[in-house]
Amino acid sequence: MIRVLALLCLGGVSLIGCAEPAPIAALPTEQPQAIDNAIVRHDVRFPCGGTRCAAWLYLPQSASPSPVVVMGNGFAGTRDVGLPYFADRFARAGFAVLAFDYRHFGASGGAPRQLVDPWRQLDDWKAALTFVRGDARLDGKRVALWGTSLGGGLALVAATRDANVQAVVAQIPQIDADAEAEATFPGAWWLTRLLFSAWGDLAMSAFTDEPLMIAAIAPHDGFGMLIDDKAYDAVDRLVPKGSTYRNEVAARSIFTFDDYNPRAMAAGLKAPVLLIASKADRFAAYSAVEAYAKSHPNARITTIEGDHFDAYAPPQASIAAQAAITFLKQTLRADGGS
Repeated sequence: MIRVLALLCLGGVSLIGCAEPAPIAALPTEQPQAIDNAIVRHDVRFPCGGTRCAAWLYLPQSASPSPVVVMGNGFAGTRDVGLPYFADRFARAGFAVLAFDYRHFGASGGAPRQLVDPWRQLDDWKAALTFVRGDARLDGKRVALWGTSLGGGLALVAATRDANVQAVVAQIPQIDADAEAEATFPGAWWLTRLLFSAWGDLAMSAFTDEPLMIAAIAPHDGFGMLIDDKAYDAVDRLVPKGSTYRNEVAARSIFTFDDYNPRAMAAGLKAPVLLIASKADRFAAYSAVEAYAKSHPNARITTIEGDHFDAYAPPQASIAAQAAITFLKQTLRADGGS
């Protein structure tokens, strides 16, 4: 869906950098939190693109250095929505976990706020890898990537660009941008309004640092990047109290997806891959997951039930987490509980 819009709006890409807003710093770090006797969560920052990304570093109470799983969320997602459930279970299984916010989102720095840009987010993945490889508490030679939804495709591409990544878990991944377009297109009226909003956001950037926001997910009687009642309700249930998540994105975000398609960009990936997907997923085409697995002998599929957002809550989240732990233990050779 987004890639179709980008192809219709090539002229917008060159305008995004014309009026750079004033920089916004990452939020201050918080004190380490002992989740229990098994895990300590540290609030850390790492540099990327002139600012810093915020991340939670989960350290298991096991001998260091630990193998590490780098985690990134999906479209407009933050580290505190959906990811802690999986990070907690990975840490209990003996892995260190770095769950980070992309620039422009959550506790990370970056302006304008709420800008979804897959190219910048790939740089964030690269910076996260540099960080974990430089931390003495972590085993930088045993690193896996875990991404979900849009982040699943980003993880595949990031691992393709970094031959030292040992494994990838892509959960409900958006792999083929063309296939996603067919599943998430509400109609011409939506496209027209989206385009006018995006162009308006770019025009306003010459006069203000505040972007024109539209909802990331809207109910059927609203307007946003995605319009779907079930998705809207599911995300609303997932967002915890005090979260940094905001259900809005800068309208100009649609201009950043030109030429972005993990199907082609991750075609050369050599690392072992676990694809966790649902045949009933309406937003990340299962056919694209199957096609990717068939063309990559190092990839395997674990199927879960339900729609796209069912992957973030039990019972499907439990199934997905255990499948990932089994795979990560095989590929990173970590010892620990389940």
